[in-house]
Amino acid sequence: MKRKFIIPSLVLACSTFFISCSTDDSDSTEEEGSTEAEISTAAVSGFLNSVAFAPATTHFTKGESFGDAGYEFKLFSETKECDEFQSIGDISFFVASDTELAPGEYDGKGPYFFYKDGEDSGTSSFFGASVVITEVTETTISGRVKGGDSKEENDIEGSFMATLCQK
Repeated sequence: MKRKFIIPSLVLACSTFFISCSTDDSDSTEEEGSTEAEISTAAVSGFLNSVAFAPATTHFTKGESFGDAGYEFKLFSETKECDEFQSIGDISFFVASDTELAPGEYDGKGPYFFYKDGEDSGTSSFFGASVVITEVTETTISGRVKGGDSKEENDIEGSFMATLCQK
């Protein structure tokens, strides 16, 4: 008689154990609510003065902006050879860092949008780009950026790989 209760009890205990198990997603590299989870992983693109923009060249330089040391990222719509004296890109942003840049989340300055529309030219500046740096080497920096007005006027979002433009 005891055997009749032991086998069903074991089956019930095992079933309860398997039902109560759940997966743990805490090993995920992108935590919900983090800046990294909010930025697209697609190639960087956006709008420059309401015109679709996708950079052909992305450079970075080490320098200063408004008294802060850091890294300036310049995105160009055309293929550009490195000229360390280039003052601006079509779209640029700055990441302040007193030390060597390392992977992580940063509050960028900008983005800054520079456009030429026929004979007319102009600029639009925004306060605060979200920047996630994913990899840093001696000559390249990879990451993701998001900033602008997100109204298809002046906006940028996505992943990038910038090459060093400095002698």
